Amino acid sequence: MMKKIRWIGISIFLVLLIAWGFFYSRCGGVAVELFPERTFEIFPLNDSAIGGFSTSEVQVTDTLLTSSVVIHSGKAFTYAGVGFNLKSVDKRPAGVFDLAKFDSMEVHVASKRMNSMKLRILTDDPVYTRNGDYVTLRVLEKDIPSAPYLLMGGSKERFAVSKISLSEFRVPEWWLSQQGLEEDDGKTYLSRAAFFEIVSGASTLRGIPDEMEVRYARLWGHNAEQKKTMHVVLACILFGFILFIVYVLRSRGRKDAKKLDA
Repeated sequence: MMKKIRWIGISIFLVLLIAWGFFYSRCGGVAVELFPERTFEIFPLNDSAIGGFSTSEVQVTDTLLTSSVVIHSGKAFTYAGVGFNLKSVDKRPAGVFDLAKFDSMEVHVASKRMNSMKLRILTDDPVYTRNGDYVTLRVLEKDIPSAPYLLMGGSKERFAVSKISLSEFRVPEWWLSQQGLEEDDGKTYLSRAAFFEIVSGASTLRGIPDEMEVRYARLWGHNAEQKKTMHVVLACILFGFILFIVYVLRSRGRKDAKKLDA
């Protein structure tokens, strides 16, 4: 009888271990390539939505995304560049995109003159966003270096590579002021992302044509929380098996003791 119980326990342990390995392998990393794979709709972006006069023209090939921009004065915060509609997956309308499952980003960019660019994530804020209105979306920004080939005297094939954590994105002061907030409330709503944008940096010259080039843009995440949960499950399985081994050994000890007494 004890031998049968022992084999049943071992079989259950092996089944649980195999099942754990299967589910653990499926909760590995997550990744999405924005370019050159065109998962989301790509569109030219300028500051006309806030009353600006900057312009952007976008050209897309299999290996390069180019935005020809001219930044014009007239607004305190002017910009132009390229946008990715995160609400359009594979050219089909979708809801807001969950960026919370990603933790890192890598982009390869170059420019004609500007020394820096801005990465922007726009999220649907349940308090401040009105009916998905673009102008009222929460803005998260991160400055990255570009590779201005005219200023550096280098090859046009030279790109600046930035690998950053999504935790580095910050709500700009102008957005906080626009909403009447005195300080950053620390909220991002990355689980409700609507757009990702690559726009001109602060060093862009006004009224002079410039070019922004994107060779690669990718998001990825390690599913740290899910893996942590799986590790806890594994610990429970191992602990349960140890308890089973202790039970078997004690039962065998009692059985041997009875034989000796007999």
